[in-house]
Amino acid sequence: MGLTNRHAAIALASAAVMLYEIAITRILSVVLWYHFAFLAVSLAMLGLGVPGVWFALRGTGPRSLERGLTASALLLPLSIVVLFQYGGPLPSRTALATACILLPMLSLGSVVCVLLLEARGTAIGRMYGADLLGATAGALAVVPLMHVVPTPVIIAGTGLLPALALASIGRARSGAALGAAIVALLVWNAPLHLRYTKGYSEKVVRPIYEQWTPTARVTVFPDVFWAADPKLAFGWGMGKNYPPRRLKQLWLEQDGSAGTPITRLSGSPSALEHLLFDVTSLGYQLQPADRVSVIGSGGGRDILCALGTGAHQVDAVELNPRIVDLVSHRFGAFSGDVYHLPGVRAVVAEGRSFLTTTPRRYDLLQISLIDSWAATAAGAFALSENYLYTVEAYRLYWSRLTPTGMISTTRWIQGERTVETIRLAHLVRAALRQEGVEQPENHIAIAQGDQLATVLVSRRPFTGALLDTLETVCARRGFYLHWPKAFVQPGSRSIVSILAKGPNFLRDRGIDLSAPIDDRPFFFHDVTIFGAVDREAIRKLSVNEQSVLLLRRLMAIVGVLALGLFFLPFALRGALPRGPGFWRGSLYFALIGLGFMLIELPVIQKMVLYLGHPNHAITVVLAGMLVGAGLGSIVSGHIAATAARVWAVLLPLVLAAAILALHRALPATIGLPWITRAVASFALVSLMGFFMGLALPTGMVRFGDASRAWFWAVNGACGVAASVTSLGLSMTFGFERVLWIGVAAYVLAAPLPWVGGERLVPESVRS
Repeated sequence: MGLTNRHAAIALASAAVMLYEIAITRILSVVLWYHFAFLAVSLAMLGLGVPGVWFALRGTGPRSLERGLTASALLLPLSIVVLFQYGGPLPSRTALATACILLPMLSLGSVVCVLLLEARGTAIGRMYGADLLGATAGALAVVPLMHVVPTPVIIAGTGLLPALALASIGRARSGAALGAAIVALLVWNAPLHLRYTKGYSEKVVRPIYEQWTPTARVTVFPDVFWAADPKLAFGWGMGKNYPPRRLKQLWLEQDGSAGTPITRLSGSPSALEHLLFDVTSLGYQLQPADRVSVIGSGGGRDILCALGTGAHQVDAVELNPRIVDLVSHRFGAFSGDVYHLPGVRAVVAEGRSFLTTTPRRYDLLQISLIDSWAATAAGAFALSENYLYTVEAYRLYWSRLTPTGMISTTRWIQGERTVETIRLAHLVRAALRQEGVEQPENHIAIAQGDQLATVLVSRRPFTGALLDTLETVCARRGFYLHWPKAFVQPGSRSIVSILAKGPNFLRDRGIDLSAPIDDRPFFFHDVTIFGAVDREAIRKLSVNEQSVLLLRRLMAIVGVLALGLFFLPFALRGALPRGPGFWRGSLYFALIGLGFMLIELPVIQKMVLYLGHPNHAITVVLAGMLVGAGLGSIVSGHIAATAARVWAVLLPLVLAAAILALHRALPATIGLPWITRAVASFALVSLMGFFMGLALPTGMVRFGDASRAWFWAVNGACGVAASVTSLGLSMTFGFERVLWIGVAAYVLAAPLPWVGGERLVPESVRS
């Protein structure tokens, strides 16, 4: 078997890893909660690193590669079938999901490890380059595939790649048999139909439409199936004076956890009077709003409210193009084709990105319950709505208002998400102060309907006629007015006293209500990662607060797994195959494993805002990083040892310069055309990846082959740890500081291959 065939095999296996790792985040967001999708990254890292332990202890066998590829081809499609057909309690489903992901990742990891361990001397650079370039192909392919192929089919079909790799190493008959079995499964398709979401069984509640997209799994139901009376007109936060009425409507659901109604329109939008009793419509009733921007227009309900109250120009901004297409075409006759009614302009974009580039100014800018709880292809906690709720975002919204314009934001104020409105109020006050508003409290109104509150931010202060209108509308609709203070009754349960205590009054319970900023855009995750928390209080709050507790547990679990799976077997054996520079090599590979992930993951998060969509960020950053690292690995085999010392010094300097460029260039160039931003981002990230890609093969050559499997295990374990802790560090300290920690890791690693008294591999070694 030729070396080129082995390069093809490792490229196919790595492409399968990347396809599976990204696509499975979409699945986990549906069958579990979005934050469980972060498991995919950690488990993929575990799967790639742990085989290094196996092979360090017992070596590779003559059939290790064939067995790894065969197991991968079987386990990849089997994992999605099991996940879709099992509907047990959430804890058991979580354990099952862990097993379903870890097993195929271990199989693929064994393939990658066998092939890397076979390479000798500087040939490791070419093999590692083929590994990274294959991963690049997977990263580039997955999101475009998600636009045209259902995500479950992508995951099951990923098994074809190891089957093809079997054929490339001379096992054509086995590869063909496995490939035929996978194709038969794809044609049959029945096992790939979802039976259980995280919230309900679709064996009981059947959708009339289903479509998988890179942003969410979109389903449509014949009514609001979860409501007490599905036939009543739906409202998010209805006032006490609302007279219930029956209305035909569909329910559009995303990832089984967040939905929006599609209201039947058979006449004029003004006839839908029930919309005015929803607190989300308060801003429209205070003053004429001729020009409106609706961020997160979904099924079109807020568009109808804007048109029904007299708006003549409505920019309806929706992140998911399939939702616009669905409401406009498949259900266009039912919805009245709301996205194409006179005066409506449908804009498929992320809301913040659109408002940054548009020259328009609005009388009302509406953001109502934009919370999909859907992990995008960029992974969990990369919520597309995170950047809508930061100080910088609200300063942008303020700048896009007419002289009498308003921002209307609706969030929860009672129940498990009670702290959202409180944090939002602190956020808008901080934004107005930075905009130079001397008394921001005079420009804010907070009114409640049922469990929701609308926070209005007005260019004009709430005084005089505007204040009178606010009081009149709230009384007519049955809304409870929390703010301005003039309408707060003594002894009432308003939030005024809570706001007066500032954003730190729950800090002793581990809850942070300070205003999020772009460097820490975690509006929905207000529980501290590091430090004491009141677990009983947090368990009464929403899945978002509990997701942070899960992340804390995940950090501990991954730490235990890393110790147990990577290092305990070596400790039990009592001996290691040590070559020259063993301990320095161990520290070196630990630092570059930490550094790579501490840089890659924050860069992805920062690019979400710059490129306008999490899926754009994951595609551009991963592809750029992997292309650069692959080229760096290939080049490493042709660099003399003396020159390698220079590259080692340049690496942290280049990374530092790139981070400074990210900090300064991103805000200054965000208004450029998207393709320009994407190309510039790809070029910058590729440069970073190129220098980071030199580190591993250079270290492998410099420290020799004797301890290679151990070094691979150390590098993998630290990469796993960094993949989890980087998020916790980012939520605590911000993306910028985490990036600098990653640079510091490379600074510490740079001299290790070149210092010390041990005699390492001679500089003249070449394969």
